[in-house]
Amino acid sequence: MSRKSYDELKASLSKRISRKIYTALSRNVLRDKKIRHFMPSIAYSREDIVTTVELVDLVADAVKIAAKTELNCGKADLPDSQFLNVFPGEHYRLINAIAKASKAKKVVEIGTYTGMGTLSLKAGLPDISVVTYDVIKWDSLGVPSHFNSSDFNENLCQIIGDLSQDEVFEENFDILNDADIIFMDAPKDDRFEYAMAEKLSTLTHKKFRILILDDIQFVNMIDFWRKIKSPKLDITSFGHFSGTGIVDISNGLDWR
Repeated sequence: MSRKSYDELKASLSKRISRKIYTALSRNVLRDKKIRHFMPSIAYSREDIVTTVELVDLVADAVKIAAKTELNCGKADLPDSQFLNVFPGEHYRLINAIAKASKAKKVVEIGTYTGMGTLSLKAGLPDISVVTYDVIKWDSLGVPSHFNSSDFNENLCQIIGDLSQDEVFEENFDILNDADIIFMDAPKDDRFEYAMAEKLSTLTHKKFRILILDDIQFVNMIDFWRKIKSPKLDITSFGHFSGTGIVDISNGLDWR
């Protein structure tokens, strides 16, 4: 192993250990231990964030729509369906509202899982087209899915593949390049998001294209979120409690 590789491995292990210790300690700092789900995060200064009036307007319009719109999609008897209409606190109503407010026609979702997010993006929007990517087919997850086979048609399809892999990304470049919205709810593993950012930065410019990111308040996502230099907004107060971010990538994704 080279000295550089050794130093990188050492730094990575140190970071992982520090995060585990931080997570363990964080469980003892709150008085209220009855919170359903919590995790450590960090408050940090944000004077380096750049945004635009257009992005603020889009979010403002979407928040108003989300506040007034209850979703009715997926299967009400599945465990995660209880979160579908939690607003704020979950992102389902918000991502649906962003699709409506932006008048998006083509959406890409990266990370299908149970499909509740996928169906939320389409709810009330019969003309929208959604392509969702995952490494596991929707009916092979091992957990209940919100999909029925009949949900898939010319306006909804799932493609199996890891978009962070060069070959898969190249095969699907046109789909991502045509997208108005890219919703990335992927592994948050300190690798995938960085690889995808590199690839998304190669998309051609478009009149309108936004990137929505989940879990930007995770400790292991803060560095990634801060690296993004394109116009962006942290909209966690109206989205997912673990962090929702929106980025204008119409003129490409500027990161690092």
